[in-house]
Amino acid sequence: MGELELIEYIRGLASGHAPEWLQVGIGDDAAVIALPSGDSIVLTTDMLVEGTHFEPGTPPRAIGRKAVARALSDIAALAARPLCVVAAVCFNKECNREFQRRICKAVWEASLQFAAPLVGGDVSEGEGPLSLTVTAVGLPGPKGVVTRAGAQAGDAVCVTGTLGGSLRGRHLSFTPRIAEALDLAERFELHAMIDVSDGLSTDALHIAQASGRGITLKAEAIPVSEDALALSREGEGHEDPLRHALNDGEDYELVFCLPQRDAKAAAASGVLGTLVSIIGAVTSEKDSFIVRPGGAREPLRGGGWEHLTG
Repeated sequence: MGELELIEYIRGLASGHAPEWLQVGIGDDAAVIALPSGDSIVLTTDMLVEGTHFEPGTPPRAIGRKAVARALSDIAALAARPLCVVAAVCFNKECNREFQRRICKAVWEASLQFAAPLVGGDVSEGEGPLSLTVTAVGLPGPKGVVTRAGAQAGDAVCVTGTLGGSLRGRHLSFTPRIAEALDLAERFELHAMIDVSDGLSTDALHIAQASGRGITLKAEAIPVSEDALALSREGEGHEDPLRHALNDGEDYELVFCLPQRDAKAAAASGVLGTLVSIIGAVTSEKDSFIVRPGGAREPLRGGGWEHLTG
């Protein structure tokens, strides 16, 4: 059973049992919960595991920062404002006290950097690899939340920044696109949005599935990073730059759908100094495609990261 299949199983367990206060539930980047006061909160959790999300020997400062930034990237994906975080860490028994302090300090410093202070959590110790889980709480932005499920036929599909090659170090140093998401939501009519954690190919299909639409991407329009180009030159076993951009994941850029007029304006101006590229369109078809240079159209397949592949 793969990760996506397991998520669908969990959604099936929860179907028919959603409480009235649950506004956005399982299957999006974060949950949205209505409070008795009439306000709402945005809630998400994310886990880092040594050997999967970072290699042994990674500096504690980078581990703690990435854990906080990943969770807050999910808050950004809904165009919400971070409020605070809580963290739970399970140290390997071989971790010394200085290492433990450095991890905790890194989480604390990152939470302050991103204006989402650490307000609690848990610590434990076990035989397995180091794991660090951060739960982030946010508030809807002034224009409300943006989910994966609102893409409309005729919308443009856009992405911030450049994609691919995150393993060259960017996956440890990225800044979640919180300010960019809020600015986009303030200026434009966003219909759907997601952050690129699993890979553009997979995450674009998440929007398509949630929205009940198709997405067609233009290969020539996808912004390929310098890291992806460098990886493709590093020798045998590495793929072409476009495949890195489609499938590497952990870019933590924003993919979003909006009317064509707004997309052209966003691409012309960028967002807070960040590149915005129009990379495709939402269609009324149920299937999704990628158009290669010369016009050949192929099915768009999710080639990004998936846990639980066994």
